[in-house]
Amino acid sequence: MSPDIFIDDFELTENTEELHAILGRSLIMSTRFDNLCDIVAKSLKLKIAPLSLLPEDDYNDFIILLYKKFSTLNNNIEFLPIEKKAKDILHIARKARNEVAHNLSIDLTGCLDIKIDECVFKTHISSLIVQIAVGDYLISTILSILNKEPLPNYTEEEYKKKIIEWVIGD
Repeated sequence: MSPDIFIDDFELTENTEELHAILGRSLIMSTRFDNLCDIVAKSLKLKIAPLSLLPEDDYNDFIILLYKKFSTLNNNIEFLPIEKKAKDILHIARKARNEVAHNLSIDLTGCLDIKIDECVFKTHISSLIVQIAVGDYLISTILSILNKEPLPNYTEEEYKKKIIEWVIGD
């Protein structure tokens, strides 16, 4: 008999693998949203810094420092020069991202067939991913505008639907 703290259930069923795949895709969306917020914040810092006044070595040091420095998702969102309503959308997505990244997989080791209610699990993940997808759509739009790239030819609703279908696998 193993102590309770160690994992002792290593059974992989088709259903468990499906649920773990859903978790994995949820983490991919969460990481993507976080990374895009970081990219936008750093891009804006580059645009507002008086870099042309710096000697080349100082410029290079600034760029290295900017990209090595860790900034929290909350700080990146707060840095953005956007309306409060847009920041609120990003903060809702941030909170959903944090739940996916830090809480969602707690106790989801081993065979999940009898540990969780699959319908409740998928519904909960779907609600979190919708919030992340809305934030992802907004930050992707901001980044596209900053980069002078074309905007998508689909609506936010269509984007959310595609993301949910991909994450849940329906």
